[in-house]
Amino acid sequence: MIEHRGVVNLAQTHTKFCGIQQDSRVLSWASLSFDASVWDIVLPLSSGASLYLIADSIRHDRDKVWEYMAKYSITHASFTPSFLQDGKNLPTRIAPLTLVLGGEPLGAALLQCLIAQGYTVINDFGPTELTVSATTWRCPPDFKGDIVPIGRPVIHSRIYLLDKHSQPVPFGSIGEMHVGGIGVARGYLNRPELTASVFLPDPFSGDKDARLYKTGDLARYLPDGNLVYHGRNDHQVKIRGFRIELGEIEARLQDQPLVRSVAVVVTGDGSNKQLVAFVVAKHDDQLVHTLRAHLASYLPDYMVPAAFVRLDDLPLSANGKLGRHRLPRPDSGAMAHQQYEPPHGAIENALMAIWMDLLHMDKIGRHDNFFILGGHSLQAVRMVTQIRSLMGFKITLGTLLIAPTIAELVPHLLTVGNTLEDAFDVLLPIKPRGTRLPLFCVHHGFGTSWGYIGLSKHLHPDQPIYGLQTRGFVDGGRSFTTFEDMALDYIEEIRRIQPHGPYCLLGYSFGGRVVQTMASHLERQGDQVALLAVMDADPGDPMVMSQSSIEDQDDESNMDAEVQFFVDSVEDALSGSARLYIETFKIVHAQLYRLYRNHTSPKCRSGMILFRAMVQTDPSKQPISPDAWKHHVMGEIAVFDIGCTHLEMDQPAPLAEIGSVLAQRLNEIHTRGAKED
Repeated sequence: MIEHRGVVNLAQTHTKFCGIQQDSRVLSWASLSFDASVWDIVLPLSSGASLYLIADSIRHDRDKVWEYMAKYSITHASFTPSFLQDGKNLPTRIAPLTLVLGGEPLGAALLQCLIAQGYTVINDFGPTELTVSATTWRCPPDFKGDIVPIGRPVIHSRIYLLDKHSQPVPFGSIGEMHVGGIGVARGYLNRPELTASVFLPDPFSGDKDARLYKTGDLARYLPDGNLVYHGRNDHQVKIRGFRIELGEIEARLQDQPLVRSVAVVVTGDGSNKQLVAFVVAKHDDQLVHTLRAHLASYLPDYMVPAAFVRLDDLPLSANGKLGRHRLPRPDSGAMAHQQYEPPHGAIENALMAIWMDLLHMDKIGRHDNFFILGGHSLQAVRMVTQIRSLMGFKITLGTLLIAPTIAELVPHLLTVGNTLEDAFDVLLPIKPRGTRLPLFCVHHGFGTSWGYIGLSKHLHPDQPIYGLQTRGFVDGGRSFTTFEDMALDYIEEIRRIQPHGPYCLLGYSFGGRVVQTMASHLERQGDQVALLAVMDADPGDPMVMSQSSIEDQDDESNMDAEVQFFVDSVEDALSGSARLYIETFKIVHAQLYRLYRNHTSPKCRSGMILFRAMVQTDPSKQPISPDAWKHHVMGEIAVFDIGCTHLEMDQPAPLAEIGSVLAQRLNEIHTRGAKED
């Protein structure tokens, strides 16, 4: 129920903002069932401008619409970005022309194309529950950015970015948009319960009758005061624990000359979610490989879609928006396969069947890479258990990194002595091959080092990686009496691989405190620590201890929730007898938690790399301060801020950033060592 005063405010504010005058010619393109039609009709009629009503036979054809606008010298028009496709190959240039785009996010590639043609572009944002527009932004003619703002609140409107507790988020942080002011609707007709759930009293206004509309849209402020849209909080694009900006992928694909327009979506549920790119392009047998290679040169692998589907046109709804529900389901031909060669023999065919089930594909060749096809570390765990239960072969978790194709994997299946329990060994050979100094990675508070598996793809091919896991998995839940005993035990384990220093150590959360303690003991034993890196860990000093680490929380219910979070993330990956480890996870976490709470880190001479999570799930807490470590680390502390939560540090997106830093440092260590030799 939209009030008349909201429409009046829209007309008065946007007429001036969009530059509509008596000699302007405004196109009425939007369907009358779409609230943008109010903009089309009210603005020109209230300002004395001319209104051009376009026929339905023309409305849905972009080129015909453009020819119509050129014929009648239209000066202002409002469209959805999807209707304009990529903005290229328009029949003619219309000058002067102001384009008001809204209804869905505006991509940087389309915006740059329209700017290059000399058009004035205004980006409007507003849910239907407001009077067409809540924010608006006029694009500068020299705009070159990759992030397209949605602007500032329209006159007589207020925008608040609030957290889940309805409190304002810090400037620059993402919050849910709540809109107040004249444009807010009365509510939904004859739906009082729904109205009460999203039309809320405005606690920030002195007017007791003022209300806010809770939009469900996420946004943050740029330093210049403009807002940037970050999707919906109920349909957030998140795959395997890390957030992905689909618009960034679409923008990169638009840069490829073969692509006319594109839409990237997420398909599947839970751990089977995948990115799928639908592209409008000419038929080309190498299109999938060309597009995948193009994206791989700009984006990390977790942002490269698992499938590419070629279409003649993107389906549009009656309102000109992208009709996502009408996009077809990708088949196996959309995947990025190597030149197809069918599996050889019974073993390869059995493996293919397991892969097809895990990856939800109907055709896989013997040279296709498991990870390029969309596989991830939890699916690798699931594969280990299925290969054992269905085929009787026993391999380690890290084998897939060494042999990620069916053809490469078969010889490893035929080796003797590997067991499922190897996935829980104290020393996990994530990538044992290589001549460089090994990187030893210590587990987090749940005892496993599986999360480090994805790190290898970001490091030098000759870089060995080993994970250290709690002894509780293989010793019936055995726990050490002190934190120092555990650190000394792990030192004995790494000396089995590398008898003498210099050592390279990495630890996540609980493991960060472990590797710093190991460094202290190694130095006392006369060895050098060449690399000491921690991922969102603090030293445990009560005077300066951060409150952001998950193991530091006093609230027992919070700890239980975190245990359940981890268990849920691995439970689907384990099958059969492996599920017996689920209860062990809970026992192990409780034991490690006790050691953690009773330990304060000693001093060591080495420097430190501190990767810290900058997104706090609890607004009362702050990211870990490097000052907390200055009492325990005598060398330089290099801080790298990662845009994720504490629990997301070992997910692919943050791990890619961490891997980039580690790769550079490890290369420097290797070069320095080679010169000394």
